[in-house]
Amino acid sequence: MDQTGINTAYRVIDELLALKDTPHDVLLDQVEAVGERAARHMLFDEATRLQHSDLPMAMDCAALADRIDALIRPA
Repeated sequence: MDQTGINTAYRVIDELLALKDTPHDVLLDQVEAVGERAARHMLFDEATRLQHSDLPMAMDCAALADRIDALIRPA
């Protein structure tokens, strides 16, 4: 991934994390804009990358990805 792609991914991750405490419909609107798979993959990749350097942020990324999964695929 080139530098522009990396910057875009980080911007999207930041935007998603900023919505972690918002109502479900607000989060889902942003996820739909980004793309469900792209949003989940970016968050999981970031969680993996940060697991040894910034555990709280890694946990936020993983928790948000799990929340998106639960909203998109209700039990």
